[in-house]
Amino acid sequence: MEISDENCREATGMPYGWRKTGETYTCERCGKPTSNRKLFTCGPIGGKVGYSWCDECISDFDRELEWKNEQSFKENITCPWCGYEDPDSWEFEGEYDDAYECPECGKKFILEVHTEVTYTSKRRIEDMPEGWRGDD
Repeated sequence: MEISDENCREATGMPYGWRKTGETYTCERCGKPTSNRKLFTCGPIGGKVGYSWCDECISDFDRELEWKNEQSFKENITCPWCGYEDPDSWEFEGEYDDAYECPECGKKFILEVHTEVTYTSKRRIEDMPEGWRGDD
């Protein structure tokens, strides 16, 4: 069976990765006491092994995440409202727009452009020593 947030909630009543510890922690979002704890999967980070959020903050975060309907790292601008993929995405010249309007449904959304820059370098032929055979 594949591990997912949905089947984890069914089995434990908690979203994937969260657990009730029996100890009391402080919610890092609102400051309320909570027994919820989520450990970092890669081990301690900055001396911390995990973090704590109360049930209400977990629920709020999940609700906000679902509402955003983020369309991450797509080849074309994709509307989170109607799903329209703009074939003319390359024409967008900015890096960020918090009121981009979908050409299909007309609703506004936040748009972020992610640009990847790579470099190639090599020696110049004119700098190659005379008689060089590649084994030096």
